[in-house]
Amino acid sequence: MNLTISARKRLAAGAAIACLAIGVPTVALAASSGPLTRPSTPRCNNSNTYVWFALSPNGAAGTIYYPVEFANIGSSACTLAGFPGVSAINKSDHQLGLAAKRARGVTVHTVTIQPGQTAHAMLGITQAGVIGGCHNTTAFGLKVYPPNEFTRQLVLRFTFSVCSNKPSMRIYPVTPGIGVP
Repeated sequence: MNLTISARKRLAAGAAIACLAIGVPTVALAASSGPLTRPSTPRCNNSNTYVWFALSPNGAAGTIYYPVEFANIGSSACTLAGFPGVSAINKSDHQLGLAAKRARGVTVHTVTIQPGQTAHAMLGITQAGVIGGCHNTTAFGLKVYPPNEFTRQLVLRFTFSVCSNKPSMRIYPVTPGIGVP
């Protein structure tokens, strides 16, 4: 079949209009059906997470490591990802010294905690006598913020020595399971 240029243009335009007419209802149907992804698991927060401190330390070269435990006390799964915020406090719950520094060179994963299960983050407290120039003081607890929870902290009572002028604590990211050996 031998078509002129204008006939080819009319045929192409007609085909484009026909495709649009067929494609429009398909696009409208797809847009109205909504996404096919599952809803994401909510983040753990202070209302569904119980934080506790396991007094079963492991020591190494002047640093004692304690697991900070995060138990899901809610009725559905929740997630934690990253580093908790941790700082030493005095008897009046005011911060002493610097907050725990984040461990470097570690991989952070999102941890899903089912109801009744626990995840943990290791907290390393360097003995004040090991740190040169340390102004040693006694802490009477820890303030702990779950990862990505910036509004409410939980206070854990625990007496230990801390430097008031230098970093003396290191926190690791949350990992699955209970940290008590």
